[in-house]
Amino acid sequence: MNLPTKPAILIVTLFLFLFTWSCNKEELFIEPSEEVVVEPDDELPEDPDAVDTNLACGFTLNSIDANSTVVINCSLDLEGETITLPENTDVLYEGGEIKNGTLIFSGGTIAGDLLNISLEISGDVSLRNATYGFDPKKWNIVEGKTTKEISLQNRKNINKAIELVNGLGANVFELNKIDAYFNVEANKANRKYSWDRSIRIPSNFHFKMNSETYLRVQPTHFPAYALITTMVTDDAIISGGNLIGDRWEHDYTPINDIAGVNRDEHGYGHLIWVIGSHNTVIDGVNIKDAIGEGIQVHSETIRDPDGSLKPGTRTSENIIIKNCHISECRRNNIAIIDAVGVIIENCEINDTGKGEQAYDANGNKIFSSAGTAPRYGIDLEALRYINDDGTMNEINKIDDVIIRNCSFRGNAAGDIDIYTVTNVLIENNYFDKWVANFAANNAIIRNNTFEARSPDISFAINIQSFVRNNIEFNYNYTITGNKIKGYRDGIKLSGYNQVVKNNIIEDCVTGLQLGMSLSDSEISGNKYISTLDVSYGINPMPNGSINNVIISDEYIEVTNRPLNLRSINNGSALTTNQLTFDNCEFVTSSNNFPLYINNSKNITVKNSKSNTDFEVIDSHNINLTNNSVNQ
Repeated sequence: MNLPTKPAILIVTLFLFLFTWSCNKEELFIEPSEEVVVEPDDELPEDPDAVDTNLACGFTLNSIDANSTVVINCSLDLEGETITLPENTDVLYEGGEIKNGTLIFSGGTIAGDLLNISLEISGDVSLRNATYGFDPKKWNIVEGKTTKEISLQNRKNINKAIELVNGLGANVFELNKIDAYFNVEANKANRKYSWDRSIRIPSNFHFKMNSETYLRVQPTHFPAYALITTMVTDDAIISGGNLIGDRWEHDYTPINDIAGVNRDEHGYGHLIWVIGSHNTVIDGVNIKDAIGEGIQVHSETIRDPDGSLKPGTRTSENIIIKNCHISECRRNNIAIIDAVGVIIENCEINDTGKGEQAYDANGNKIFSSAGTAPRYGIDLEALRYINDDGTMNEINKIDDVIIRNCSFRGNAAGDIDIYTVTNVLIENNYFDKWVANFAANNAIIRNNTFEARSPDISFAINIQSFVRNNIEFNYNYTITGNKIKGYRDGIKLSGYNQVVKNNIIEDCVTGLQLGMSLSDSEISGNKYISTLDVSYGINPMPNGSINNVIISDEYIEVTNRPLNLRSINNGSALTTNQLTFDNCEFVTSSNNFPLYINNSKNITVKNSKSNTDFEVIDSHNINLTNNSVNQ
C-alpha cells in the first residue's frame, strides 16, 4: 500500500483546521481534500477521489467535540473499548463500519447502516432514518441449512437487531434477500414460553419482508414452536415474505413435554402467533408447512369461567389478516381461539391437513406429517365448556369476525368451522368444500360460491343443532345470496331464528335438508335445480321436530320428489300448524314422483303449483289449500 508523503498529510491537516473554524460542527473525513499533491505517475490511483472503505480509519472518536458530525467511510475498530461521545454527536454512514465496541451517546443520531452484531449502542440516541434495512451479514445470520446451534444463534441475533432498532426509534424493519433457518423449538405448548423462543415483534413496529425473504423453522422433535410472535403489543405489522415450517422434516416421535403432558400429536407449532395484541396487521405473507397453525390468534391467558378477562390481561383485538397465501399447514391454516374483531380478507387458504392417518398392525396410530384434527382452512374455535345444566365456562371467547373475498381449495376436513363463535360474517368467498358449525350464533353467510371438488362431499353449509338442558346454542343465522353446486346436500339447517333466502342450489342430491330440530325460521326465494339422476328439493331428516317455520316463494326443479316429508313432527303434542309452504313452485322431471308427505303432522301447503300431485300417507292435520297440481 502506498502511504501519502508528509506534505500531503500537512495539506489535509490544514484543510480540516480551516473547515472546523468556519462551521459549528466538526466533520471527520477520511477522503483526501480537493487539493492533492502530485506524485509520480506510477503512484497515482486511477480515481483520485475514490475511497477504500475497507481501510482502517485514521482517527478515533475519543477527541471529537460536542455537536460534531462524524462521517464513517472507513473501518473503525473500537477493539473492545467503550466510548462516551460528547453531546449531540451525529454519526453518518458513507460505506464504512464501526465494530467491536460500545458507543454511549448523549443526544445525537447514528445511521442504521452502521449497526451490526459487534457494536453496542446505548444512551440518548436515535436512528437517522425510521426505516432500518436489515443486512444478514452484519448480524452474523448464517443462511441455508445449518445446525441446531447455529440456527439458535440466528434467532438470537435477529432478535438483538429488532430490539436495538426498536429502541433507537425506528419503526420499519426491512428484510430483503435472505434464506435462513431459526431455532424456535419449544418443549411446552405455552404462550409465554413460545414467545420467549420466537422472533419477537414489538409494538408500533413494521416487520417488512419481501418476496426474496425466506424465514424457516429449524427442524425439531419438540411438539411446539412459534416462528414469529406479537405478544401484548399494539400496532404491529408483519408483511411480505415467506414463512416456512418444518412439517416435512419434523421428528414426530411420541413425546411428553417438560410439563409432563403427552404431546404425541405434535400439533402446536405455529408460524405467526398473535397473543393478546391489539391492532395487528398481517399483510401479504406466504405461509406454509407448519406442524400446527399457519396463524393463530389468542388471548394473553385463559379467561375466568364467566368469560371475563383476568385482571391485567388482554385478548387480541382488531386483527387484520389480508392478502396472504396460507397452505399445507398440518392442523389448521388459521385458528382464532380468543379475539374480538378479526378481519380475514383477500387470502388464499389451501390444502390444510392433507395426508391420512396411518396405523400399525395393532391399530396404533403412527405419528407422522399426516394432517391432525381439526384440519380446517379457518377454525374459529373458542375453548369453552357447556355444562349439563346449560351454563357455560367461557375460558375463551371469539366475537366479531369477518371473512371475505378469500378462496378456499383442497382443505382436508373443511374450509371454515364456525365453532363456538359469536357474530361472524362470511361473504364473497370461494369454497370447494364446506362451512360447518358448532354451538355458535349470530352468523351471516352471504354471496359466496360453493363448488364441490367431489360429488361425494356431504354439504356446502351445515348448521347443526346443539342442545343442553333444553337450551339450543345455534341460532340467528342468515344464509343468503349463495351459489351452491355439486354437493350431496346443499344446505343442512337446524337451530332457531334462522333465515335462508335467495340462494341458488344446483345439481345437489338434496337442495335443502331440514334437521332434527328447527324453529322460528324463515326460508324464502331460493332456487333448487338439479339434473342429477337422483335429486330432491326439500328433504327433511326423518323424525325431525319443526315448529313455526315458513317456507315461501321457493322454486324447485329436480328429477325426483320436490318435497319429501317423512315423519315430520310425528311425535308432536301440538295440534296447530308447525310448518308452512306458501307460493312455491314444484317441478319434477317425472310425474311419477309426487309431493310426498308420510307419517307427518301439522303441515300446510298453500298457494303453490306443481307439475305433479300430492301423496299423503298416515299423516295428520295436513292442510292443502289453493294449490294447482298436475300443471
